[in-house]
Amino acid sequence: MRLSEIYASLQGEGPRVGLPTIFVRFAGCNLRCPGWPCDTPYAIDPATSRKEWLTRTPHQIAEDISMVIATSGATNICFTGGEPFLQPSEEFHKLLVELVVLAQGLTFEAFTNGTLEWPTWAMHRINFVMDWKLTGSGENPSVDVMMRNACKLKPTDAIKFTVASEDDLIEAVSIWGSLQAVIGHIPVFVGPVSGKVEPKEVSDWIFKRKLPWRLNIQTHKYIYGDIRGI
Repeated sequence: MRLSEIYASLQGEGPRVGLPTIFVRFAGCNLRCPGWPCDTPYAIDPATSRKEWLTRTPHQIAEDISMVIATSGATNICFTGGEPFLQPSEEFHKLLVELVVLAQGLTFEAFTNGTLEWPTWAMHRINFVMDWKLTGSGENPSVDVMMRNACKLKPTDAIKFTVASEDDLIEAVSIWGSLQAVIGHIPVFVGPVSGKVEPKEVSDWIFKRKLPWRLNIQTHKYIYGDIRGI
């Protein structure tokens, strides 16, 4: 498995914001989002970051996580990236099994763009935050795959939209309407692209359109600043 970093911090986004969390950041992504700067470029592009990525077995990663649990006390494990489901499915499954055996009370979540088919084994144990890429991202992923994945979401999962303009918000509202017709209510988080839109603007849009959504403002950056590994 290709690994960028493992560290403990407070979860800054999504349904478990504020929760002490161990972040397992895998390396590599199938998207580049040219419409705005990526939060984690060092975990995306092998051309610039391959030399610092680690190749680790599931057992080695589980041991690394065990040490961070011991020093931090955090029991929520967040698989992120990059795109975590680029990792070999069998290896990823082995890692999850090792972690379940490692300690009781661990919870798991994954931040994923949802453009790759999610394996069945992952749906039973992992809470998903699906980062739906809108037109403003500059990407044009397969909506069919994303819709199939969205139909698998559980009440403990969520969809996250990142918006760079009101046009992105309008698109997100349309997607949300289509999803509601298929899967019913699912928690939705919406946040601004840094440097493109201010949080207040997104908040105003939520009220203007009477949306039952939650503002997503990357709390960890407000606490620690825009730095790596925290």
